[in-house]
Amino acid sequence: MGRFVLRRLVFIVVVCVAIVFFSIFGLRMSVNSVAARPRYDVVGTARYAARDTGRYLRRALQGDLGQTSQGRGASQRAVPVTTVVRETYGKSMGLLGFSLLIAACFGLLAGVVAAVRRRSPLAILTLTLTLLGISTPSFFAALLLQVGEIQWLRVFGFRLVPLGGFGWDAHIILPALVLAARPLAQLARVTYMSLSETLDQDYVRTAAAKGLSGLQILRVHALRNAAVPILTAVGVSLRFSLGSLPVVEYYFNWPGLGAALLDGIRGRDTQLVVSLALALGLTFMLINLALDVIYRLIDPRLREMG
Repeated sequence: MGRFVLRRLVFIVVVCVAIVFFSIFGLRMSVNSVAARPRYDVVGTARYAARDTGRYLRRALQGDLGQTSQGRGASQRAVPVTTVVRETYGKSMGLLGFSLLIAACFGLLAGVVAAVRRRSPLAILTLTLTLLGISTPSFFAALLLQVGEIQWLRVFGFRLVPLGGFGWDAHIILPALVLAARPLAQLARVTYMSLSETLDQDYVRTAAAKGLSGLQILRVHALRNAAVPILTAVGVSLRFSLGSLPVVEYYFNWPGLGAALLDGIRGRDTQLVVSLALALGLTFMLINLALDVIYRLIDPRLREMG
C-alpha cells in the first residue's frame, strides 16, 4: 500500500507540472493567434512555456503565485493570486460537495431500488431517466431550470429559489441541482447494473436460503461486493462535476474557482489561470488517490496487486 501511494504521489507531481506547462502554452498560443500578425511558432512557444513553467514552480514552492488585477478603471487594484484562490476555492468546493452529496444519496437510492425491483417497469424507467441525465449538457439543464423558475414566478407570483448569486442558502439549490444531475444519473445506472449482477450470484441465493432477510443480504453481502464499481462511478462523477463547474458557476453567477478561471482566460491572466487550473487538477487527483486507497481497503484482490 505504501509503495502504491508513493507511486501515485510521484504521478501527481508530474501531472501538476504538465498542467502548469500546458496552461501557459495554451495561453501563449491564444495570444499569438489574435496578434496583428499571427505567429504559430509551436517550438518557440513551447520553449517560452517551459521557461515560464520553471519560474512559476520556483515561486510557487516559496508560496508566491504572483499578482492579478481586480476591479475596473480607477478602482482596479493588484491582488495576490493566493488570495483569489483561497476565496474562490471554498465556495467551489462547498458547491461541489453539496451537489455530490445530492447525487450520492438519490443516485444510490434510485439504483438500489431499481436493482431490487429489476424485473419491474421501475427498472426500465430508471434506466431511461439515467440516459437522459447523462446525455443532457450542463448548460442546457441550467437554462431549463432558469426558464422553469421564471415561468413559475409569472404564473404564481412568487419565486421558489433565487436564479443566481452567492449564498449558503437557497442560492445554492439551482447550481447544485445542475451539477448533481449527471453524477446522479451515472451513480444510479452503475449501482443498478452492479447490484443486479451481484444479486444474481449463487452466494446471494445461498444467503436467502439460510433465512436472511432481504435487507441483511443487501447490506452484508450485495452492497459490499458491488462497492468498487460504485466508488469508481463516484470518481467519474467527480470528473463530470469538475468539468461542468466553470459553466455552472458562470450561469448562476457563483463566484468560485470555475468562474474566476473563465475570467482569467478571457483576460489572458497567466498567473491566475495556471493557479486555478492547478488547484482544480490537484483536487481531482487527490480525491482519486483517496478513492484508490479505499478500493484496496475494500477489495483484498486489489491489495495483492500492490
